[in-house]
Amino acid sequence: MRQAEPPRYEFKLRCEPHHLHQIHGWVRLHPAHFRVTYPPRQVNNLYFDTLDHQSLFDNLDGVGTRQKLRLRWYGQDLESTAQAQLELKCKEGLIGWKQTCALEALSLNLDQQLWTEINSAIRSSADARAGFWIDRFTLPVLINHYQRAYFATPDQTIRLTIDSDLFAYDQRFSRRPNLQRSLPVVDKVIVELKADQQYYSGLANLLCDFPIRVDRNSKFVQGMLATPDLAGVGLL
Repeated sequence: MRQAEPPRYEFKLRCEPHHLHQIHGWVRLHPAHFRVTYPPRQVNNLYFDTLDHQSLFDNLDGVGTRQKLRLRWYGQDLESTAQAQLELKCKEGLIGWKQTCALEALSLNLDQQLWTEINSAIRSSADARAGFWIDRFTLPVLINHYQRAYFATPDQTIRLTIDSDLFAYDQRFSRRPNLQRSLPVVDKVIVELKADQQYYSGLANLLCDFPIRVDRNSKFVQGMLATPDLAGVGLL
């Protein structure tokens, strides 16, 4: 089944991990009266890219219209996917949205299967539309996971998440998933605020009450630039 989310504004704020408790305090005391909307949980992603890393370099080059493909699932079990879905993340300027394909029949054991088996299983579980995404982004490049806390304003028009404890694993040079050799990603806490287009003014006003400035951040790019062969590319 395919779903498409409405276009939305997405703003990210980065800070040091030792400020995590302060960030939660800022959220609780914010005049927007944020409320917990979902219990904290671990988010797991498997990212795909083209053979020439188009998703990565489009981001680094600041291309206004870009896409990236990931398989997402939740929970502490990184090795086994449960209720996974493919997500095509789309970006056009400050506006972002995603198309999703729930892979209800998909059951992967990442610690036991080869990439050829995993890719075949994902392809078999996807619908025709998602098949086009897979045909374009064919190379599994990165797995990451992090802890996420969920909040929203009382009217649910503005959502806020806090991501921490990021781990990432390079997947490009092995026949099976690498879940043991993590990359030296920079440890940051990421606060992300999201709102549909019609609520932009409220979102902009809300950001004024945060003591952190808006900044660009991509956990996908952060992980890829921690790989030995791409280290320093983002500085060119």
